[in-house]
Formats: sequence, structure tokens, C-alpha cells
Amino acid sequence: MNPYDHFAHEDDYPDLPYGEACGRLAEALSCKTVYTGPDTTDWSEFERLQALMRESFPHVMGAGTFELVGHSVLITVPGRNPSLEAVQLIAHQDVVPVVPGTEGEWEHGAFEGFLDDEWVWGRGALDIKDMLMAELEAVEYLLARGEKPERTVYLAFGEDEEVRSFGATAVAQAMASRSMRSAFLIDEGTTTFFDGAAYGAPGAVVSDICVSQKGYLDIELTARGEGGHSSNPFGGTSLERLCRAVAAVSAAKPAPELGSIVAGTFRELAPLVTEEPFASLVADVDANARRIAEAAAGVRELYPFVCTTVAVDMLEGASSAANVMPGDCTATINFRLLPGTTGTEVLGLVEKAVEGTGVEARIAHETPAGRIDSVDGAGYAELKESLEHYHPGVAWVPSFVCGGTDSVRYEGVCGSIMRVCPFRPAPEEEARGVHGVNERISRRTYAQGIRVLVRLLQNTAFNVSFRG
Repeated sequence: MNPYDHFAHEDDYPDLPYGEACGRLAEALSCKTVYTGPDTTDWSEFERLQALMRESFPHVMGAGTFELVGHSVLITVPGRNPSLEAVQLIAHQDVVPVVPGTEGEWEHGAFEGFLDDEWVWGRGALDIKDMLMAELEAVEYLLARGEKPERTVYLAFGEDEEVRSFGATAVAQAMASRSMRSAFLIDEGTTTFFDGAAYGAPGAVVSDICVSQKGYLDIELTARGEGGHSSNPFGGTSLERLCRAVAAVSAAKPAPELGSIVAGTFRELAPLVTEEPFASLVADVDANARRIAEAAAGVRELYPFVCTTVAVDMLEGASSAANVMPGDCTATINFRLLPGTTGTEVLGLVEKAVEGTGVEARIAHETPAGRIDSVDGAGYAELKESLEHYHPGVAWVPSFVCGGTDSVRYEGVCGSIMRVCPFRPAPEEEARGVHGVNERISRRTYAQGIRVLVRLLQNTAFNVSFRG
């Protein structure tokens, strides 16, 4: 799929210095902002990036305040009307490291910040320094033209989204303590177009605006054992009991369900759906919800959108010798929770599945699923309009993020949260580049994303008529 087939109005904002913006992005990509832990991270690289922000956006810095919450950034650009809830743009400073052994596969160094006539190269070009820098570019451009926001604009950039989101949590807590609240928030989300074939709409070009995210849950199963010689495994070994428990949990996985968000996806796409089984079922999504969920669970691309997924990922404690029985053994099972599903509910399901095995179950880590926001919430219509303006012929549908982002940390200080990247690379570019080798973004894609953000801000934060 060629994303440029769905680019339009690239002559908007001709006075915006796109070439210089690409240069600033390249410089940001040269900052090796890899978070490894509070005591092991090289914070000087984060300081370099923060200095670049201060130096590159004089109108933002002149009109607003720049502060650090730990090593995370919170910028406040006051609006004319302080009684109105703000508009918030977020991203994260940190990037994932280069996979050891792949350094030589990079055409340009991962932290070289290389810029050529077509591409900006480097780790973070797609995840997600492009969004961080573009948000600043958009606000800077409007302020430089003499425009003043009607609503306050917050820009928040966490330090450790790729690991634990402690930074975003701290920023959100600081905002709550000062009664700082936004009408809506934009964070990273899906980044590319895809063919609608999985939904029974082949040939339709689809992309989504995510209004929630799945939860993350690790449940640890433990089977106790005393070890000993394997010549008398009376009652079975701890590893045997653990394997039976894992199999039982896998067999008892939650049934597929069509939540309100994915039901909305099918309603939006219904006029475009031509292939069975969905063609008949979308005539009445509510009445056919169970059948749609069951059919979607059989499609690889749709499976995670209708299922709380179960992935058995870790096994520890097995014996190092075939004639020695193991002691305590543990397995860690990772669940990705559908919005509306809680970790406590899943733990109950797991405990029931392992009843009688002698295996213990506990929650090792949980990040709850995101709040389910509405397509009628503040900013959704304006965001969709901006995306449609610059990407005609694309069906924009509600969805949710199957992974996690910093945005869930701001639920207590934000009225509506939307997750979507305004940058639309080719699908193969995204698949290869995000967390992979030779991450890069085209100049043309980056410029179009900045336009989306400028238009969105003009229609919301800088618009006296926006009611939120």
C-alpha cells in the first residue's frame, strides 16, 4: 500500500519551515535517550534532548513554562481563558535500545540522526520522537504567526514509557495536585493504513483512532517441590503439576466478546463490508455481537480485539539433570485484558482452572486496561476531521491499542483520551522500523503529520468556538 495515494493538501501552511523541522528531528534522534533504570540511565542524553527543545522553540518557551518532573517534561502554554479545560499533547522521550548483534545492519547509525533528501533516520523516528518534536513544531508555528491559544496547551513528555511509565505517572500526579485538567489528550497509537480485508471489506483503506487500550497482566503459577531422585516421582513432579496447570489455564481462556469499541468499528465499516461472514452480520451488529466476536476470533488480525489474550511466556525452576526432580517451579502467563476486563476477574478464572492441582496463582504485575472513552467525547470529531482532510479516502474507525502507552496515566486529569499518530508510513515501513533495524521516517510523512497537528490545534485550542 502506498500511503502517499492518500495524502492531500500538502500545500497547506507553506510558510512552515519543514526542512528545518526535519533537521531538528534528526538532531533529536541523535540523543541516545534509552531508559535502563533510575540509577543506570545516562541522563545526560535526556538533558541534551531537553536543551534542544529549549533552544529550538523560542516562541513556545517565551509564551510558556518549561519544567522537569523528575526527568520528564511538562510545558504549559497559557490560554486566554483559564476557566476552560486545556488541550494536552503527549509523547515520550525514551527509545528502545538497539538489539545487540544488529548494529552492523543499520544503514546509518541508530543514533547518528542522519538526514538525506528523502528520509530522517534513527532510533525513535517512528516511536516516538517524531510525535514529540512535531507537537512542539505545531505549537511553535502557530505562536510564531502571532496566534494566541484560547485554551491552555499542555505538552507532557515522559521519560520511561518503554519500560514502566513512572515518569508519566509522576507528571499526572503533579497535574492533579495543581488541579490542571485537559478537555482531551492526544498520544501515540496506530501509525499506518491497512486494507479492510480482515473485516470483510477488501479494498477499503482503513485506519483507526484508539479510545482505549488493553490492560497488561502477569500471573505467576507456582508448583512446590522438594526435589530428589527421579526414581520415585510419587504424586508427580512439581514441573508435571505445573504443566497440567498451564494447560488448564490455556483451555479455560476467556471467550471472545464484542466490546462497545469494536462494535463501533464494525458499524463504521458496515457500508464497506462485502464478504461473509461479516457482510450478513453487520446488518445488525448488536443482535449479532456474539457471532461477530466468534468469527473475528478466527482472524489473526482481529483476534486480539475480541479476546483477552493468554500467552505462556516464562518457565523457571526445571531441573538441570534428567535424573533429578525439580524443586519449586514457576510459570508466568501474560494476559492482555480487553477494555472492561479486570485483573481480579482473570485471576479468579485462573484459580478456578488450577483447582485441585496444588498449584498457586498470584498477580505478579498489572496495568489496568484503559478507560473506554466515547467517539462523542471532546476533540474526537476535530481530530477525525483533521485526519480526513489530509488523508481522503480513508475510513477512520474507533479502536483501541493492543499494547500500552503513557496516556492511561492521565485518566484522572483528562476528559477524553485519543491515541493516534498523525504520521502515516507505509505498512512495511512501520513493521520493519518500529523497534527494528533502520528505523526512519520520510520527510513527506513527517511534514504531513505536522499539518494534521496544526489544523487540530487551530480547530480546538486556538479556536474560541471549540466547546470541548
